[in-house]
Amino acid sequence: MATMASPVLLKPLAHSAFIAAAVMAALCALAGEPLLAACAATVGGIVVCSPTFRKRHGAAPWPGLRAGFFIILVLLVATAALTDRWFISYWVYGLPLLAYLVVPQRGAWIAILAVVAIALFMVYQASGIAQRHQIIGAFFLTLLLSLMLIFLLEFKRRQLMPLRRTDELTNAASQQHLTADLNKEIQRSEREGTTLSVIMLALKPSNDAEPAGADSRSILPQIGRYLHSHIRDFDAYYRVADLQFLIILPGITSPQASRQAEALRQGVQQLLTSHQLAMTLSTGAAGLNIGDDANSLQRSVTGALRRAQQHTGNDSQTFNGRNQEPKA
Repeated sequence: MATMASPVLLKPLAHSAFIAAAVMAALCALAGEPLLAACAATVGGIVVCSPTFRKRHGAAPWPGLRAGFFIILVLLVATAALTDRWFISYWVYGLPLLAYLVVPQRGAWIAILAVVAIALFMVYQASGIAQRHQIIGAFFLTLLLSLMLIFLLEFKRRQLMPLRRTDELTNAASQQHLTADLNKEIQRSEREGTTLSVIMLALKPSNDAEPAGADSRSILPQIGRYLHSHIRDFDAYYRVADLQFLIILPGITSPQASRQAEALRQGVQQLLTSHQLAMTLSTGAAGLNIGDDANSLQRSVTGALRRAQQHTGNDSQTFNGRNQEPKA
């Protein structure tokens, strides 16, 4: 119930925050305070680029835009500190928490250090002991509260992670449940005397030296929908790496899995071509052999996938348990 209530409550709150930021920006502009108006407008931009404001804003290019708006906000606050605009300096207090919410974790800690540096500069520039004590006390109290809230949010995220069944980006089942689910399917196959196969599908930039970028990740939701619509209702697919999926196929023999792997590869390849993404797409397939467990079956299908990637880069290979060598 909590996972369903959260988006319902946060979406109106995000819209209200954007309206408040827009109104504040307009009033400050009319009052002749362009710097304060720019800060409010930047916060409004951060809110608009968040997935809470609109669900699709969780994919590229919105995360990059959020980070860009945050950097602009830090620069505006730093400008306020340098120009002695003390009434804007109070924006510093909310920046540590905002950094954690809108930029990657490593970037957030860098941003927090930058905010601390700005606050120390403000203390140095302050006139009088009373003003310095006021700035130091208020800033470090809010910094401590922000860090405590960040800790609690991270603790809650890690506590709930094992309970999350699906990957938010692709709606594939999460990797944390793969080994347990695969062992259950193996036990069922052995108990009922049925076959079981797995397919591993992996995307890779055409240039090995080129890292996977935002464009390649932006296609992942569509790949997830494609896989969901082209497997049976009782099959399961998992996102096992950034650009890699594993599909469990109960009741499917190894040759059947090989044909399905190639069909999926061709379908997803057409999807990549339609989006003009220069990526190689390889698949590996493996059937359950006597003595296999979840780990050995994953090693078999990974070996088949690796062979496909080494062969041509756009290929399907099947693991043959009799000679321990993948074959086309």
